[in-house]
Amino acid sequence: MSNQSYAHETIAWAKQRLDDADTIVSEVEKTAETLQDDVRKEADAALARLRVSRGKIQEIYDRLRAEAASAKEGAEQIQGALEAEWIEVESALQSYLSAARDRADTVRGVVAARAQTQRRSWEASLQEIRDRAADAVETARGELDAAIKRLSDEAEKFQARIGDAKDAGDESWEAVKSGVAEAKAVHDRTIQRIKDAFSKLF
Repeated sequence: MSNQSYAHETIAWAKQRLDDADTIVSEVEKTAETLQDDVRKEADAALARLRVSRGKIQEIYDRLRAEAASAKEGAEQIQGALEAEWIEVESALQSYLSAARDRADTVRGVVAARAQTQRRSWEASLQEIRDRAADAVETARGELDAAIKRLSDEAEKFQARIGDAKDAGDESWEAVKSGVAEAKAVHDRTIQRIKDAFSKLF
């Protein structure tokens, strides 16, 4: 995988985590108000942790986007920082869910909202892959059309040379063979470009 592709995937991954954290914080804020006494204190502490982690993820995501061009080399470090902070988000969420365990509707709401956000993120990722594939196919199609045109032009030249070759000697025949070799090279390069375009998708 190229560094540019890795940086792009890291930005997408960070965005998914940010969306997920936003959903978690939003749902916990909505439901925390219904809790009481010691459970409320425990839930508020977990919510505070969630907000801090969400803010840090936002900062990391913003920095990553701002430095996307130079982030190629630092993408692994940034992803490591995101993964470490994501562990805190998961831990704080588990603390909250544990505090609210007696409120099934609260737990269910948080889990359902999170699942919906994850699904939207996955669908967006799949759509992006589809779009990149369509672009690659369209580019390859244009290159193939151009190569076929060149090949057709070479075939016409070849036909003309065959007529000349009947009356000419070895020199003309070498020119015909050279034209066929050029046409084959154009075809091979086009096929390789198509393969390269598809390999960049994954």
